Amino acid sequence: MALTVKGFVKSFCVFLVTITYCTAIMQSVATKFTEKRSVATSHTTLHNISKMKCVEKCKREQQNGMCTLAGYNKSTKTCYLSRDNPQDVLNTTDEGSGVYFFGMMKE
Repeated sequence: MALTVKGFVKSFCVFLVTITYCTAIMQSVATKFTEKRSVATSHTTLHNISKMKCVEKCKREQQNGMCTLAGYNKSTKTCYLSRDNPQDVLNTTDEGSGVYFFGMMKE
């Protein structure tokens, strides 16, 4: 079965759009994780949740100004959504705890 030029171009365009879309999604959830940190305050606590779901939830709420940081405890699988500023993040000795920083925020 021969592929026509038109068919090839159409398939190639779909491929490029898919790659561009996936890259945009990956960049929108790009984060910086810093271990041994915890948020000072949280407005929502989510239990038994994966790190990825925690990040996704904060990113969705970030669009409405409702989340700037997501604290996560690996051992308890607990997510803490926060509106704290990066400078409000607390140091901790718990190696299972960390904070996800989003976007171009300065620590």
